[in-house]
Amino acid sequence: SSTWWEVAHMTNLLSANLLRLKKSFLFWGTMALSLGFGGFMSVNRFLEHQAYGYAVSMDSVFFGWAVVIGLVMAIFIPLFFGTEYSDGTIRNKIVAGHRRLHVYFANLAVSFFAAVCFNAAYMLSSALAGLPLIGWLSVDLITALLHVLGGLVTTAAFCAIYTLIVMLFHRKASAAVLSMLTVMLLFGAALVVDGRLQAPPEIVDYSISANGEIKDQMEPNPRYLQGAERKLYEFVYDLLPAGQSVQYGNLAASHPARMILCALGILAGFTAAGVCLFCKKDWN
Repeated sequence: SSTWWEVAHMTNLLSANLLRLKKSFLFWGTMALSLGFGGFMSVNRFLEHQAYGYAVSMDSVFFGWAVVIGLVMAIFIPLFFGTEYSDGTIRNKIVAGHRRLHVYFANLAVSFFAAVCFNAAYMLSSALAGLPLIGWLSVDLITALLHVLGGLVTTAAFCAIYTLIVMLFHRKASAAVLSMLTVMLLFGAALVVDGRLQAPPEIVDYSISANGEIKDQMEPNPRYLQGAERKLYEFVYDLLPAGQSVQYGNLAASHPARMILCALGILAGFTAAGVCLFCKKDWN
């Protein structure tokens, strides 16, 4: 039947991508870097504890993968899948009878699989190095699981964005540059929004009296966000994948359900747009 035919073709595409991933130096190199980075962060936090004496826990280390995975995948996805255009692999897949929809979803699925592997490598090494040095998490299990789940959904959203870019731009260099610019813009926007949210309600105002005495008093901060404006900024911060990443990495997700829904919306929206545009792409 047509259903079994489509399943077989999708399975073949996934198998081919996974086999290529297994043989990829880029994949294993990134895995090694993820392992090293996780262990380094735990050891570094322990050394900070010894040097300055303040209390530390795995809370500030274990979720660090959520902050960097957007940047990691912005480099990995264009480099790994970008060669499919230059080598003619994508054209060969379509000539062989594979539907463009299946090609797109197979690449997206393997991109996410690779990202999960990188995240798992970081968490494993940070836990192995951190447990004997700084102990385990101090947050409750539900909070930890929510942040892991949310971080994974945000990871999928990042993968959807970069997959769209790499599937529409056949030049690997162009896709890589555009992906890097995208992640920089996302984090830049999140930084600006967070800066406004972190503005205090009051600021110190300094004045000089007639006799030259310097006085200070608290004054309302005109940049402090209130009411509907503050709620709008909070929503934008929760919507941006970079804003989600920072919150998950710092165990500071105040609206996890909304953030997960926003990430799912980005995943669905970019995937739908990518599939539509890829299926209409002119190969001439």
